[in-house]
Amino acid sequence: MNEIITSWELNAAEWIKTISDGSISSRQFTNQAILDVILALDSNTIIDVGCGEGWLTTVLSNSGKQVVGIDAVEALLQHARSKSDVPFLKMTFEEITSGIPIPHGPFDLAVFNFCLYQKDGLTDLLTQTKKRLVKTGAILIQTLHPYFLMEQQLPYESQWLQDSWKGLDGNFTNGHHWFARTFEDWHTELQRIPDTKISFKEITNTCGKPLSLIITIKKTT
Repeated sequence: MNEIITSWELNAAEWIKTISDGSISSRQFTNQAILDVILALDSNTIIDVGCGEGWLTTVLSNSGKQVVGIDAVEALLQHARSKSDVPFLKMTFEEITSGIPIPHGPFDLAVFNFCLYQKDGLTDLLTQTKKRLVKTGAILIQTLHPYFLMEQQLPYESQWLQDSWKGLDGNFTNGHHWFARTFEDWHTELQRIPDTKISFKEITNTCGKPLSLIITIKKTT
């Protein structure tokens, strides 16, 4: 994870510019998709895990939700704090996995929006996050659709990819590795989280091209 945090620290300013410029065309679909799913769940207290520059946290707060944003990259958090009075706190995935309580909890909903890059430790991270939710709470994950692998002419199998910034406009450097999963492997991995019910929603653009996968993990006990 240190490689990931270092890469984001080095590229924080470029990422903020990219988001401000609206340079990622797919976000017109994926941003609205995650908002629609969140609002449909009717959750009031929300933790935005890996909140980055804070766009989702801020939009949810402006819609009347009680939201907290957490991230491991201070430069992104500083930008987020300059745009909103929402609590933006520095916290790593490792701290969550180790059992350190997330401030301001418990929550109705935890959201991981395009921020899960690791191969190992995913189940432990989500299991510990689940403990910070109310009895009827849920976790949402949005990630690149596995169709991305075929689009990049790669074998359709779970694998490490080298450059997290590949394909983005801007002067990005030091791209980190990230682990891409097939649909089946996402399902297999998430089934290891105890006492949960899992569902999937595929997000496409107006031409029907798959863009992202939104996974809902609901507590059953």
